[in-house]
Amino acid sequence: MQFGDILRAFARSLLEHPGTPRSREVGVLVDELRAAAWEQSDQHTLHYSLDHVRALIDNAPETRPGAESAAQ
Repeated sequence: MQFGDILRAFARSLLEHPGTPRSREVGVLVDELRAAAWEQSDQHTLHYSLDHVRALIDNAPETRPGAESAAQ
């Protein structure tokens, strides 16, 4: 998450810095930095989602295949 924030801040400072040339290449670079920032944020979210899935599986009651049908 922090790396995504850093990438966004870098893109913003490039745009706001008076010495940055105003060119198509700089615009493309800023777009790429912003896209990379979103990818980093998405990876962070995915990581925590997978942690939640693991926790659900680890905390689920143990069942054996066929245990329900044998109990009936």
